[in-house]
Amino acid sequence: LKHGSSRLSASPVLLCTCPQRINEFCTMPVRAVFFDLDDTLVSTSAHDRSAFRACVELTGLRRPGSDGEALVAAYKRQLSKAPWDPEDKVPISDWRAQLWVAALDEIGQAVASTSSRCASAAELGAELQHRFDEVRLGEFAWVEGVLELVKRLGAAGLRMCVITNGHSDVQHPKLKVLRASDLFEHIIVGGDEVRAGRLEKPDAGIFLKACELTGVAPIEAVHVGDSLSSDIAGAIAAGLRASIWVSLGSGLVSENGPRPDFTVTSITELPIVLVELGCLEGPSLS
Repeated sequence: LKHGSSRLSASPVLLCTCPQRINEFCTMPVRAVFFDLDDTLVSTSAHDRSAFRACVELTGLRRPGSDGEALVAAYKRQLSKAPWDPEDKVPISDWRAQLWVAALDEIGQAVASTSSRCASAAELGAELQHRFDEVRLGEFAWVEGVLELVKRLGAAGLRMCVITNGHSDVQHPKLKVLRASDLFEHIIVGGDEVRAGRLEKPDAGIFLKACELTGVAPIEAVHVGDSLSSDIAGAIAAGLRASIWVSLGSGLVSENGPRPDFTVTSITELPIVLVELGCLEGPSLS
């Protein structure tokens, strides 16, 4: 096990920060594990890519000769600027349908040609958003090995909570199709917190709420997620025992940004870290 590096070695798990912070509390048992959802427990980005490919295909059917890839790129730009109504008045599906319309306008395809099979940009925008949601949710599933992982952690007596950022009306359909409540007793959706006047990750409060729900002190919990700015920074701010970054193979940590205590390339490598922390039985990295 290497210390003090920000780049992955041949070993899948790496302790990235100075070990003193971990060792300082080595007598305190880890009793809870908190999980991010998107691109941690679920390969959301891969499902997004599938859904966007379906939108490209639909665009070709509805607007022959138009550039579906350019439309998707324009939509992503619109989405990055305003993924949902900041006043939370427009339903999320309607808002994102409007983003498709704006994307059509951006690439000069807002007006349907006489040969088009879609009467208006508004109709196409709604159809594209419906298709995106249909394809993404249709294939949305736990990363392979997650079910076995959660079962193993539960058998070891570890308490668990999912902490996911995002609009309530985006995250809850994902959780429903996953039947996440059958697997996790505690789930916190960032959008629900925002609607209640609180903050989502990286605010320490959402992690402290997870501690309260699971009945542990912050130093008795670890958090694992793919976002350095939300998951790792938030876990550090909340004073959790350890932050575990799912790097998805990138293995790079900014010198000036939050530095995870451990890095894994996949959630399925989490047991290696938990063995190192003494809360699971198994071979050590040392």
